[in-house]
Amino acid sequence: MIMNTEILTDYLNEQCNEYTKQKVVNWLENDPKNKAYFEELKFYWDTNSLATENLEFDSEKALIKLKKKKTALKQFHIRKLMRYAALVALLLATSITSILMFNQNSNQILVENKDNIDKILNLEDGTTILLAQGGSISYPKQFAANERLIQLTGEAFFKVAKDKSKPFIITTSLTKTKVVGTSFRISEDISNTFIRVESGIVEFMQIDDPGNKVRLVKGEMAKFVEKQNVVLKGKLELHNDQFKINHLAYQNEKLESICNDLTELFNIKIRLEGDQIPQLLMTATFADQNLYNILESISFSLDLEIEKKKDYILLK
Repeated sequence: MIMNTEILTDYLNEQCNEYTKQKVVNWLENDPKNKAYFEELKFYWDTNSLATENLEFDSEKALIKLKKKKTALKQFHIRKLMRYAALVALLLATSITSILMFNQNSNQILVENKDNIDKILNLEDGTTILLAQGGSISYPKQFAANERLIQLTGEAFFKVAKDKSKPFIITTSLTKTKVVGTSFRISEDISNTFIRVESGIVEFMQIDDPGNKVRLVKGEMAKFVEKQNVVLKGKLELHNDQFKINHLAYQNEKLESICNDLTELFNIKIRLEGDQIPQLLMTATFADQNLYNILESISFSLDLEIEKKKDYILLK
């Protein structure tokens, strides 16, 4: 159930069923911010209920002529409507005040999406952001003179307004994306960050190693994998094994460890035959190569054979 002010006012007025009551209770217990909001709501509800207790019809004779049940019901709805309208007006006023106080105490604006649908954000520079459920975005009240910097957690779609003098930069916990004007989607999980470009040109890089980057155009995507500090690049319609590794280097590394990395990077199982092959050591650098290019280099260097099975690749 999506919580809103009207449901909460019904709860305060004891006009909701047991199912809704329990949902409200769960909502209150789920987040201290929810409880704080409810307490503020309750304060204004109680305040306005006092102001509406004296609501009466002008003519006492008219009340006598009407049926008691109809009168009571009508009176209840009028009171509820007036109290609800007054409450909304007061909450709007206090919400504006809260926002102003927040902005006065911080140079950053934080937006979190706890709804079940994408939240639409329109920035002052003309950029539009669709923030997915569970995501958050932080950005300054006023962009710097030389850049437009955004911090993203979760997933979002960006349609960036063009401004060559102010590149638009999105940082996540692992990556940094730099654009001038384009549209793309970024998503991250615990150890991976993905980007899909729909228009324009994008630079996608490791946040603490800007040299580990790729340049993407329309129809391309990339993935950064934290464990190996590797960026993979490819076309949207390609399979994982056709994506190209930007840079991957090994120094006297066991083949078993290298193949474990390749399995994780390309999401394809690689098996090694026997007990000796996994222990073979290899020194190599792979750049701008897909999985099969890499495996061919390995097989040539170590004098192995590649056999493609239905669900895995065998080196023997």
